[in-house]
Amino acid sequence: MLFSHAQQGRSTISLNGNWRFISDSTHTGQTSNWAAGLPAKATTVQVPHTWNVMKGLENYSGLAWYEKTFTVPAQNSNKQLRLKFDAVYHDAMIYLNGAQLATHLNSGYTTFYVDITKQVKFGSPNKLVVSVSNAFSETNLPYKKKFDWCNDGGIIRGVSLQVTGKPSIRYVHITPAVNCADSTAKAQLDLTLWEEEVTAVQAVVRINEKRSNKTVLTQSVALTKSGDDFNATLDLGKVHLWHFNDPFLYQVQVTLQQNDQPTDQVTHTFGCRKIELRGPQLYLNNEAVRLPGLEYMPSSHPAYGSAEPRWVMDSVANMFKDLNVTMSRFHWQVDEYMLDQLDEKGVLLQVEIPWWQQPEHLTPQLEEVARKQFTEMIERDYNHPCIFAWGISNEVHGDSLAPEQYKQLKQFVRSLDSTRLANVVSNITFRLKQHDASFIGDLPTWNEYIGTWYGKSTQETPAYFAEIESCIGDRALLITENGLCEPRFAGGDLRRIEDMTYHYHEWAKRKYIVGCIYFCLNDYRTQMGEDGSDNYKARIHGITDLYFKKKSSYYVFKQLASPILITNVKKLNDTTVQVMLQNKNELPSYTITGFSVTWPNAQNKLIQQKLPTLKPGETATITLAGMNARAGFDICTPAGYRVTSYPFVH
Repeated sequence: MLFSHAQQGRSTISLNGNWRFISDSTHTGQTSNWAAGLPAKATTVQVPHTWNVMKGLENYSGLAWYEKTFTVPAQNSNKQLRLKFDAVYHDAMIYLNGAQLATHLNSGYTTFYVDITKQVKFGSPNKLVVSVSNAFSETNLPYKKKFDWCNDGGIIRGVSLQVTGKPSIRYVHITPAVNCADSTAKAQLDLTLWEEEVTAVQAVVRINEKRSNKTVLTQSVALTKSGDDFNATLDLGKVHLWHFNDPFLYQVQVTLQQNDQPTDQVTHTFGCRKIELRGPQLYLNNEAVRLPGLEYMPSSHPAYGSAEPRWVMDSVANMFKDLNVTMSRFHWQVDEYMLDQLDEKGVLLQVEIPWWQQPEHLTPQLEEVARKQFTEMIERDYNHPCIFAWGISNEVHGDSLAPEQYKQLKQFVRSLDSTRLANVVSNITFRLKQHDASFIGDLPTWNEYIGTWYGKSTQETPAYFAEIESCIGDRALLITENGLCEPRFAGGDLRRIEDMTYHYHEWAKRKYIVGCIYFCLNDYRTQMGEDGSDNYKARIHGITDLYFKKKSSYYVFKQLASPILITNVKKLNDTTVQVMLQNKNELPSYTITGFSVTWPNAQNKLIQQKLPTLKPGETATITLAGMNARAGFDICTPAGYRVTSYPFVH
């Protein structure tokens, strides 16, 4: 059964669910023409799918095949049809009815499309076959076996069929330019078509508030091609700014018309916010902020691997908010549903291509792979307000040619998106100082592992910071990793707590450190893991385990990242307490607005009281009346997430 989602001029039909699957370690499929159909011994699996969580294939790296049969109704014979693959790891060859239509190589986490308009049969079954390889490769990013996560092969994300008229939309990008003085904004709309020969189009643009559906703007525009795309400037007037504690979202809908009939329509979510660096400070919507963060390693649930269901991604986003996380990063391109959740919940994000440690210098072929991955990533993810930076590499110790290559890649990224930071992540910033690759990025970074991977003791951390401070000048620094990797380093969660607390306070002392991203939320599956085996092969690095069971360090991190400090609680009588609060002015440091305190009364009915707006360092004294005997209360964000509690509860 095919499930369809329709817009004016466009239908999207899901091809997820039952597919036939077979592994092919001997490459029999090539000589036996499996492109025309798989043999009878193929099994049925559910796509999204990875074979590396299947019994007997947990460690398999090589070739496998998938097959799906679908029918397109005859009434679509005058339409444009494209297959959308959200991600296939990492080499894919696409066949329809026995004919090879496309390849997508060396980019296993990015979305790609295949036009099947001329090859599809209408009104009768079509056989779609996909060959997939996750063989370790020197032409792929991630490179060979030089990466610290799993090598899950398969059609790891969704597949769908897009049915449109002509002309049809490849993508729409919207770029709000915010005036923070009066909260007004104008937006640049950029539209790119699949049909490169089309030079003029008629479009209707509608912008609405996502939650209320209130219309902000409706405008008919005649667009003429300029360069590779069509563009227009839109006046949004007064806007509600996106913030991690108030993630207000808009939608832009673009409908193409020909002879007053819609040929295609897309809808994208976006937000209006302004992020900039000014000297050693990071500003969000004209406020200097210092932000606590945490990284999540996807693909780590042993039952699903890289074919993560949405409940896993929902769980991650909700834990981020429960933990007071305001920023994160990913080592590779993630499912767009995850980005949607971080837009909705309010978490800033650096998204990276999977260039980790090796090679030291990209060959011309690999540099082209990097550019392709950036192009596909930014094309898809441009509109997400959660993304504040693109990451070029992580912990790569480059050769003498590397600086020029980094500059060229940064320039390339900025040519695709001039509105966001382009960063390079380093773990030896202290050693190379101003010559470190991270200084080529917009925001210098440091994966700070003093006391484990570097140095003999955590107590040496201030001396390492002194090395960075000798050269950083008037620039900010982002701590992009820190944590305890077991079993490589002993001590368990008690050591994790001790190290985390020590390092966090060291970061908080230094005003030029604009944020920290602790590593990481979860123990994670990795093909180079020292713990476990098969689909349980992992590194024990998280404040939760592979199944998100919370460790004691989870609750310690939550308190460190809380913006609110409860400085005193005084009982006035049996039902009334006086509470003194302070908004922290170290790490984190940001204004809190719209927060509330909640407590149960004698009848266990929840009472809520708004807190005043508090700038960093400001205090408030509040009186809570009608309490029950427990005399407990929660401080909550505007969205209802519990920031901290009294008494502290797990």
